[in-house]
Amino acid sequence: MLNSLRIGTRLGLAFALLLALLGAVAAVSLSRLDRLLTVTQSLVDVQVQKLYLAHMADQHALTAANQLLILLQTPDRNRRVGLYQQMDGELDAADLAVTRLDKALSEQPSPPSAAEQAQLARLKVLRGRYNDRFYQTVNLIELSGPEKARQQFEVSTRQALSALLDETRLLSDTQQQLMRVELWQLDQAERQARTLVVSLSAGALLLGMVLAWRMSRSITRPVSEAVGVAEAIAQGDLHRPVPSGGRDEVGKLLGALRVMRDAISSREARILRLAYVDDLTGLPNRTRFVEVFQAQPAEAHGAVLVFDIDRFALINHALGLQVGDRLLREIGLRLSSLLTTRQLMVRLWADQFALLLPDADLAAAQALGERMMALLRTPQVLDGQRLDVSGTLGIALFPQDGRDAPTLLRRAELAARGAKRHRLPWLSFAESGAEPAHGQLSLIGEMREALARGEFVLFYQPKVDLQAGRMTSAEALLRWRHPERGMIAPGLFIPFAEQTGFIREITPWLLDQVMGHAAAWRRAGSAVVPSVNLSAHDLLNPGLADQVAELLQRHGLTPDALCLEITESALMEDPTLALTLLDRLSALGVKLSIDDYGSGQASLGYLKTLPVNELKIDRVFVDGVADTPKNAAIVRSTILLCHELGLSVVAEGAETAAELDWLRANGCDLVQGYVLARPMPLEQFLAWQSPVV
Repeated sequence: MLNSLRIGTRLGLAFALLLALLGAVAAVSLSRLDRLLTVTQSLVDVQVQKLYLAHMADQHALTAANQLLILLQTPDRNRRVGLYQQMDGELDAADLAVTRLDKALSEQPSPPSAAEQAQLARLKVLRGRYNDRFYQTVNLIELSGPEKARQQFEVSTRQALSALLDETRLLSDTQQQLMRVELWQLDQAERQARTLVVSLSAGALLLGMVLAWRMSRSITRPVSEAVGVAEAIAQGDLHRPVPSGGRDEVGKLLGALRVMRDAISSREARILRLAYVDDLTGLPNRTRFVEVFQAQPAEAHGAVLVFDIDRFALINHALGLQVGDRLLREIGLRLSSLLTTRQLMVRLWADQFALLLPDADLAAAQALGERMMALLRTPQVLDGQRLDVSGTLGIALFPQDGRDAPTLLRRAELAARGAKRHRLPWLSFAESGAEPAHGQLSLIGEMREALARGEFVLFYQPKVDLQAGRMTSAEALLRWRHPERGMIAPGLFIPFAEQTGFIREITPWLLDQVMGHAAAWRRAGSAVVPSVNLSAHDLLNPGLADQVAELLQRHGLTPDALCLEITESALMEDPTLALTLLDRLSALGVKLSIDDYGSGQASLGYLKTLPVNELKIDRVFVDGVADTPKNAAIVRSTILLCHELGLSVVAEGAETAAELDWLRANGCDLVQGYVLARPMPLEQFLAWQSPVV
């Protein structure tokens, strides 16, 4: 009941109750005091008066008797007259005292007792008898003389006087005894009043203490519990119950604490979910994968699989991100249905998933991979659009291929890239080839810092138009000038920049630098067109076309002032998505060139569909073309085919004058190679003069 009241109300009630108790004690004390005063007043007004009157009656009667004795001894009548008057006064006073005593008894608050009434009645009778004898004696004095009166006094009056005096003394003693009784009763009443006041005061104090204890407990106990809950929350225990509390301020505090605990618990659950669960698919994430892997026994063995969805970027671009997100969720649900309770599937990022298969060998991993591929081959329909989905799987075994999760994930991802490159459904790490050497791995770690510090530089290798006899374009080549290792060969870092995906960060910088140089050349009156190589990662970047358009506008270049080179192998990573990107770049007006033609897996059919302007014949066919009939036949037929398709031809890697003459004689459009110039830094390239060809 009290807990439902506000603290201020409870305190008010407590003080009111204490005041009521104090008032009760005061009222009882005053009542008892008033009663004591009444009893005391009665004692003073009645008992003392009765005692006094009884005593006065006795004294006056005794004085009158003494005067009678004197009168009997006085022979002179004149002298007896005065004694008569004094004796009459004493007798009247005695009668008055008896009369007042009778009246006092009749007017006292409580009726007189039977003993008192009987005693007073005897006193009156004895008083009347004595008065008769007294007056008889007095009359004899005057009639018969003092001697005869003395005889009468001795015979009857003395006896009546003795009886009267005895009765008056008895009455006085009785009143004294009654007064002592009254005094004793007054003392007992005072003691009882004191005991009652002390008891009531002690009771009020005890009740006040109990009330204060209850009041304090009703406040301090829930506050103490609230402090305990707050400390538990501070230590991370969000499951400790919060007392319900009442409707007072403490109850509101406990309610606010409960809301705070629930909010913190909800936020922590949300944070934990974000930390361990992929928000899009509801699958665990990389962090959870690493924790589960680390929780395995040291002697554990099994397989780690990395799965990539083929052409996912194209689906996103063509159908929108919402469809792509729904596809990821659907794939996650489908593939998760194949796993046992001990197996784990997580989403790493984008369209990449990872699986942990404890106690699995390569055969078990491949068997699961086959079931995954078969399940994905079932068409999926999203928003009325039928989607045929496929994927690529990389497999790494532990402990053979690594003992920690990051290493196994990286190696499984390398295997997946190898499978995609060789157009295989899956590939194990052991089958995909070795990782880069340790020194090369350290270079990969330094590439990001090198880009920030400006250690990357551009070299240019001229392309000479054989018909015009002058340089019309140049290929931009990336070099790394390391502050400690010197100039690092491109083959030592570019392949690994492509494998790690860091090439995506290098390409925007490279395009910006090249377009800046081209703009400067144009302002200087040179129309040399630089060309930039695009990697497979760049072709999978749907935003590349927008980046190129933005850079062209920033540097004030027309689209035909830039050429982008694409290798055959890059085209084969995802031909559909690559074709979509090339169409957008071509629509901008940028020149496109197929690099290293003949070294990859592209068919002649791609030449018909690709929106390219130029084809570069790989150096393996140009080398010795003047002396090797097969090379000559391939190069000659390629030149004729390209001209028929409206493409210009660049012979890459020409190193001798004989090769240069043969290429000119067979209608090759442009030549690039050591026979003309090696790749040069920008300052040297600007000073280079094209030889007469």
